[in-house]
Amino acid sequence: MLLPLRGFIDLTLDGEAASVSYGDCVIIAPQCYHEFRAREDFRFLVIDVDQLPRPLVELERPILELDGATHQYLTFIEKQLEQDIEGELEESLLSLLFELLARQCSSSKMDVRIKNVIQYIHQDIASNHSIEELANIACLSATQFKYLFSREVQLSPLKYLAKLRMEKARTLLINTDMPVSRIAEAVGFGNPSSFTRSFSGYFGLPPKAYRAHD
Repeated sequence: MLLPLRGFIDLTLDGEAASVSYGDCVIIAPQCYHEFRAREDFRFLVIDVDQLPRPLVELERPILELDGATHQYLTFIEKQLEQDIEGELEESLLSLLFELLARQCSSSKMDVRIKNVIQYIHQDIASNHSIEELANIACLSATQFKYLFSREVQLSPLKYLAKLRMEKARTLLINTDMPVSRIAEAVGFGNPSSFTRSFSGYFGLPPKAYRAHD
């Protein structure tokens, strides 16, 4: 389990790329191929255990956004670990952290209508999905859909789609030699210049520079 404490970390989990920061929790399952690269001024906590609580193991996505209570407790743990604490106390601190994480997972089951929409988006992230189209899949009005999606995912539908596209583009940049123009097309950008602007805004570097830097 990986918990960023400061800065940003670029991850690849079984070929899928993501960026995480303070407030995220990454569950890395056994046998999962993973690599990560931290940006400047970073700090993170790695917890290696033989067995995680079932709700964490059964997560649909390996990245969990911490709720307020767990977030505050992680800050407390960080301060405690800066001191020379005994193994028994460290074990107790981590045990409570796992309990908070498991409770958060159990109480945050996603609305099935939003799950269906997310599955639909993932099937074709290159399509220009409209709010009306996605709302129809959820059997909701556009207003109801935007509210429910944002509540469940903590991102608007179109921002969620943009995030998926950028993470997919990053995966293709790192793991293939595809030209940037083809990557742009693969993630739904007909105009490579528009893709470059979006990628630069998301990752802080244009695609070619990001590939060379990696």
